[in-house]
Amino acid sequence: MSNEVAELFAWLMDTYWDDPGGFAVDVLDFYPDEWQEKVLIDLATSNWVTVRSDQGVGKTVLESVAALWSLSCRPYPKVIATAPTRQQLNDVLWAEIAKWTNQSELLGLILQCTKTRVYMIGHEERWFAVAKTATKPENLASFHEDYILFIVDEASGVADPIKETILGTFRIRK
Repeated sequence: MSNEVAELFAWLMDTYWDDPGGFAVDVLDFYPDEWQEKVLIDLATSNWVTVRSDQGVGKTVLESVAALWSLSCRPYPKVIATAPTRQQLNDVLWAEIAKWTNQSELLGLILQCTKTRVYMIGHEERWFAVAKTATKPENLASFHEDYILFIVDEASGVADPIKETILGTFRIRK
C-alpha cells in the first residue's frame, strides 16, 4: 500500500468507523432515507442486522453503501455478497456496488472493482468484497477475518442450508 493510499485509508477509518451514514453522504454523495440511516447506524453498532421491506424502496443501494463502507473503514475486511440467482447478484447488486465505487473519486484511489470482486489496491488477497451465488453452501463457507460482512440480497429465496453456512461463520468466531 502506497503512503498516499495508507493515509487515505487511515483518514477514512478515523472519520467514518462508526458513521456509515456520514460515509454515504461525504464519500458517495448518497443521502440515505430515514430508515436507511437507521439501518446504517445499526450496522455500525451490531453484529447482526436484517432488513425486510417491499421492492423498490432502496435496499440494493443500502447494501452497496454497507459493502463500500466496510471495505473503506475496516482493516482487512471480507464482504461476501450473495443472492439466490446469478442474475440478481451480478446484474442488480454487483452492478449497484460497481456504480457507487466508480462514481466516487475518493474510492477510485483505494479500491479496484471487477465483475465479481472489489478489493483494496495492493491487498487483493485479504481485503475484498466478493460476489458468490447462494446455490451451494460451500460457496459461502471458509471465510475468516476479524471483520466479515455478509450481504444476503433477496434472502427469502436463499435455501436454509446456505443460511446455516453463513450463521456457522459467526458461531465459529465467538
